[in-house]
Amino acid sequence: MATESRVVTFTNAEVIEALVEFCAQSNRPAPEGGVRQITFSNDRQVKLMLEPEKGEALHFYEHEVAAALILFCRKTGIPIPRRAVKSLQIAPDAVALHLTIRS
Repeated sequence: MATESRVVTFTNAEVIEALVEFCAQSNRPAPEGGVRQITFSNDRQVKLMLEPEKGEALHFYEHEVAAALILFCRKTGIPIPRRAVKSLQIAPDAVALHLTIRS
């Protein structure tokens, strides 16, 4: 059985933009006054923390980050197949969305 793989890579700025939009669409508090810092952890699962200029840090789990990036792709016209198996990989200055499709 053939397998197709794609990797869509997002800069930290794009991840922040995607998460802010995700907050707006999911009625979740958004960062106030911009984002000062973004921090990733990969202990057992991917976690992300946004530190806004004002207010408390916001925490996002892997499924929330993936949902935010998929919504970002939809908004910007990047095709994401529904049946693809999706996973995230974290790098120091980017997040990669891995897509695997079995034919």
